[in-house]
Amino acid sequence: MNKAVFSTNFSHILLSAGVSGMLIAVLIHAATSSAEPSVWPSLVAALTGVPLLMVVLYCAAVLVRSVLGAFRYGLLLKSSEPDPPGFFHLLLVTVSRNMFVDMLPARLGELSYIAMLNRGYSVSAQSCLSSLAISFVFDLVALSVMIAGIILYQLLTIGLQLWVIGVLGMLIVVIATLLFFLFPFLEYGTTLLARTSWGSRGLAGRIVALLRKTATALQQTRKAGILGRLLLLSLGIRLSKYLGLYCLFFGVVATHFADISTHPVSVLIALVSAEAGASLPVPTFMSFGTYEATGMLAMVALGASRSASLVIMLGLHILSQIVDYTLGGIALITFLVRTGSLHLHKGASFLALNKRYLLVSFFLFCGGMLFLAVQIKGLQKQGSLVAPDSGEVVPVEQNEGLNENFLNEAEGFVVWSSNRFGNHDILKLTLPGREIVRLTTHPHTEYYPRIAPDGRRIVFARSQQPWVSQRNYYAWDIYLLDLESGVEQLVAENGNVPTWSADGGKIYFQREGNQVVEIDLLSGSEKVLFHSGVNVQVPGSVILQTPMVSGDGTLLAVTLREGRRETAVIDSEGNVRSVGGGCQLSWGPGDEYLYAIDHGGRKQNAVYKINPAGFQRELWFDAPGEYSHEYFPRVSNDGRFLVYGASSEGHEHDTADYEIFLWRTGSPWTEAVRLTYHTGNDCWPDIFLRE
Repeated sequence: MNKAVFSTNFSHILLSAGVSGMLIAVLIHAATSSAEPSVWPSLVAALTGVPLLMVVLYCAAVLVRSVLGAFRYGLLLKSSEPDPPGFFHLLLVTVSRNMFVDMLPARLGELSYIAMLNRGYSVSAQSCLSSLAISFVFDLVALSVMIAGIILYQLLTIGLQLWVIGVLGMLIVVIATLLFFLFPFLEYGTTLLARTSWGSRGLAGRIVALLRKTATALQQTRKAGILGRLLLLSLGIRLSKYLGLYCLFFGVVATHFADISTHPVSVLIALVSAEAGASLPVPTFMSFGTYEATGMLAMVALGASRSASLVIMLGLHILSQIVDYTLGGIALITFLVRTGSLHLHKGASFLALNKRYLLVSFFLFCGGMLFLAVQIKGLQKQGSLVAPDSGEVVPVEQNEGLNENFLNEAEGFVVWSSNRFGNHDILKLTLPGREIVRLTTHPHTEYYPRIAPDGRRIVFARSQQPWVSQRNYYAWDIYLLDLESGVEQLVAENGNVPTWSADGGKIYFQREGNQVVEIDLLSGSEKVLFHSGVNVQVPGSVILQTPMVSGDGTLLAVTLREGRRETAVIDSEGNVRSVGGGCQLSWGPGDEYLYAIDHGGRKQNAVYKINPAGFQRELWFDAPGEYSHEYFPRVSNDGRFLVYGASSEGHEHDTADYEIFLWRTGSPWTEAVRLTYHTGNDCWPDIFLRE
């Protein structure tokens, strides 16, 4: 292979990869902006859980549908065009059209078919319009046949749903109207218009002339004797399309939504509804929003929950679009190369043209991959999609001298979240004896245990699915555990990171990421204390991370995320006072001071003590040993001890190998005692000491 040919082929590959990467990145961005933040963690988990076989089957169905579509277009064009393009060229047009069809609302992407045939292969405009119109009508006819099949199935099995008859009736009316317009009306109407002065000159005259030619092409197709073959091809196109979508639907549902029906008839109804929504004249890009909304309505009507319906339809849409846009991008680039549309100008030398083409391809490839990397990085912020390995016990290292002696002063217990038994459970370690007791055995993830002021109960967050990353602020419920009886109680649904009031009669927790809610344990009544964008002077999208209400209930110590990154104290009027950077801002006993994690120290993290009056800070604790990446600081109820987690490497809260340590405040940092010895994840400790 000579250098010129190699350079051209390499440029084609770069250009195709760049376009595909850009399209997938745009797709991810469009999907992200079309769904509420609470949907994304479940959506990402559902997408990554789809079996590869289902995706492969969808790709195969797309190729079958495209081949049948190319045959159908060829059959139509032969009836009115003396020299139609060959099968391979029509296949490129068909696959590209499948990409463009949903890019614009009301199926305006169909016009790409006309543009590519007319400009790329010199097919007359009337033949393009005629073949496109008849294809559309036969798509509806094939859909009507399938709806009629659903009606017959319902009559023989579950009973007839009258609204399905209504859908079939509307389709028949639309088909009849289109046929009337395309055949008798278009021919006679344009003939009459051509006889008028308005319809015989200028732009109007050219439009009327085109419509007359289109009417003639339609009549030629009608007389060609191909209607039976058109119907069979259209049925094959519809069947392969919905069969492929069913495979994706089944793949999304199978791993995360066992209670959702995957009966083909029910799924077909939802898919047809979603497609109808995508065809609405609503200004959406790639049909995001309209596709999901109408598909959801059908699924909810069939008994699915709204949240599950949204995740399923959005996941289905994303997967199908990734395949369609990847194949469509490759087909479009191939079309442009084969038709010479990428040539700069005829006078350019082949070598100069090759260099320019290679340069353009390279920059487009780099841009596409960079944009795709940015979007993927955004998805990675959703946290781990699978539970970490449970790890194993490691040999206990003996602490020396004073390190062990001060434990005798700490009579009480520590609780924390650990995955050493599988998904995270709540564990308890007695002090000073260091006996470990497993408090929860539920198969779902549990974390953020907080001990009541009297030391008799703990409150914690439990996930709504077996595994949920702690970066997911939404899919959690709040539970109360009585330490004496072992009885659990559901306190609040859709709540996260709970804390106690000073008197132990109320619990504060985060809801929907941007609210801090108070619940009275005696009455069960809830009250929203702080709400981003409502009674807190920050945008509604700002997350109130690890919120902690002061002892008198008037101030909130919080970490702000998503659009605003800082620690802050918020008063009851919603005024925000910035404390600084860092995270995990908390009140000390009696609200005498604040403490938080911030950058600094040996491994980029340390614990800082903060004056609540002027927010002056001082470095309070930075472990000098190997485990010096500190997180999860928690001061004991009497202020004498600090319990915290630390890793030697790794940052992710619920997957890195954090160990739990105890430090007597005011003592040398070297005297901190390691409490856990396990390679699993140990996080979010709390401590209670008896007086």
